[in-house]
Amino acid sequence: MTKQGTVASLFHDALIYDEPYIAHFIYYALQKKKVTLEDKIEKLYEIELTPEEYEKFQEIKRRDVLQMRPIKLYAIQRNGHLYDFYFAKTPEEAAFLHYQLFGEKVRKVIDAYNKMMDMGIYNTETKRTSTFRELMKEYVNFPVYVCTLEGGGS
Repeated sequence: MTKQGTVASLFHDALIYDEPYIAHFIYYALQKKKVTLEDKIEKLYEIELTPEEYEKFQEIKRRDVLQMRPIKLYAIQRNGHLYDFYFAKTPEEAAFLHYQLFGEKVRKVIDAYNKMMDMGIYNTETKRTSTFRELMKEYVNFPVYVCTLEGGGS
């Protein structure tokens, strides 16, 4: 991240280019009057949060108050190294759909958005590689099962 420009320009870029950590941090800093939109970006580097402030910031980010990612990518490990992927608003939605489709109760739902959204997946039927980000644009109704992939399971 460059230190040139204003907080406003960085906030705009974070919203446009899907950078929720930065966007929510700026939002929190603006709320707490630690910066203004006219400040230089470098002022963000000078902000120190107390443990309580950091906890509040994390809660704002977790709740996605800026509505940057209403639909997320979730993974559910099946048996061995197989993972089923879902687009859903909540982990509970993904787990319920998984149960409806496969009759399996889910122990753990993994938030895979940050790690996997830009991963390329080859579709043998269409002979085309797409990212999860591209695939998400093909759906209008959620939650939805996306695919099953083999991974490095535990």
